[in-house]
Amino acid sequence: MKKILIIKPSGLGDIVHSFPVALGLKYLYPKLELHWLVFSKFSGILETVDFVDKVIYWNRDSGIKEYVNLIKQLRSENYDVVIDLQVLFRTAFLGYLIHKKRIISTSYVRELTNFFVKPVAKFDPDLHAVERNYQIVEFFAKKEKKEVPPAKKFLPWIKIYDKQKEFVKKILNYDGNKKYIICSVGSRGKHKIWPTEYFSELITMLSKHYTNLVFVFVGSKEDEDKTNDVIKCLCKIDYINLVGQTSLKELCAVVSFSTLTISNDNGVAHVSAALDKPTLILFGPSNPKWFYPYNEKSTYIYKPTKCSPCGIKTLCKNNICMKQVIPLEVFKHIKEKFDKILQ
Repeated sequence: MKKILIIKPSGLGDIVHSFPVALGLKYLYPKLELHWLVFSKFSGILETVDFVDKVIYWNRDSGIKEYVNLIKQLRSENYDVVIDLQVLFRTAFLGYLIHKKRIISTSYVRELTNFFVKPVAKFDPDLHAVERNYQIVEFFAKKEKKEVPPAKKFLPWIKIYDKQKEFVKKILNYDGNKKYIICSVGSRGKHKIWPTEYFSELITMLSKHYTNLVFVFVGSKEDEDKTNDVIKCLCKIDYINLVGQTSLKELCAVVSFSTLTISNDNGVAHVSAALDKPTLILFGPSNPKWFYPYNEKSTYIYKPTKCSPCGIKTLCKNNICMKQVIPLEVFKHIKEKFDKILQ
């Protein structure tokens, strides 16, 4: 096997959950040239890894001319294998046009992509997204009659370089005696967001119980309003607001300094777990079986309702599954699971 293309253009957490596929393939084929097709918006996350040989940018909003040029560019690479880890119509059809035959995919097949992909396994609703993706590696390992380590053995999947660490120390005014708590209060789906007043209450309780905590808010520009709603309710609490001020590469470096990450189910949470940092994810609409933080240091809270999990695409306007997770409950959970590292 000489050259493979992975198609996984979005989103941040989903791309991070795909990193073990690249790591596993490189383990199987040490001389492999591995390419990754990604939406330009998310390309920064691939700057944090050293196991992808070439990143190919896909402008999601481009016209038909650029789409045709992208197909021509990818066809010229003459890939031995094309792997679709997104398995939506736009990615499966593109892969089919590139490879001129059905391409390899995960078992999570959607949007009538069956005509263009060959799943490597039957769909198992109890598998974590990382494990479902990693079936690709296990498929090739079986063909090669080789053993591969489990995905967790490759942790951390994201690499932080010394130059990035120095950058973060400056923007945090880093103090080794303090403990930095990463807070990510937004999410791509509004129904996945824990109430901002709950975040404020939790932060207040933590700051009263533990000394030397600094709360660092991170996220995209879309999260600015929610973050400001949290911050305006804080009184005499040490915090740093970096929301909308970092690139994806810089975001990863900031998270690498965390003692604990507290987050809704979003990309920041999964970056934290991929860095092998202690992480607490608050679940509601999304399925924790598929998306729990995939490292041994982390945990999650999930209180199911009759209508949860309902997924990303929902018309829910009253996310009771998130509202019923009260701050005191989260505080007690943090004391139980993370007390030693916060002391």
